[in-house]
Parts: sequence; C-alpha cells; structure tokens
Amino acid sequence: MGITDISAVSSFLSHLWKELWMGIFDRFKSNRQAQDKAKDMSDVAERKANDRTGNKYESQVDDAQRKVEGSLGMDRDRPEEP
Repeated sequence: MGITDISAVSSFLSHLWKELWMGIFDRFKSNRQAQDKAKDMSDVAERKANDRTGNKYESQVDDAQRKVEGSLGMDRDRPEEP
C-alpha cells in the first residue's frame, strides 16, 4: 500500500466520520427531550466542578459550560425554538 493509498483511505475515513457525527448531531438538535436531559447533565457537572473547587473557578466553569452548550446548539441565551 503506497502513500497515496493511505492518504485516500484516511480522507475517506475522515469524511465518513464527519457524516456520522453530523447525522448524530442533527438527530440531537431535533430531539427536545435529549436536549433537556443534556442541559440537566450539564448543570449537574457545573455544580460538581464548582463544589470540588470551592467555587474558586466559578466564572471559568460557567464560560466552559456556555461554550460546550453553544457548540451543541443549546445556547441558553437564545429563545427556545418550538
């Protein structure tokens, strides 16, 4: 197997992974129940992180939570879509 073959396989697998991930992401975005559960889990994780650090890094934990939720389309600052 030559370098061009390895490159082609790598490119194909990368494309396949992207398509799989986008399919999962699209299903998540259209599933309100999954989003609500994810928000609850995010809140629990935020509380645990703040408890373990004695709220020392509360603003950084909050920023991280917002970034993760935003990347998943779960912005709390945006009005909910019907």
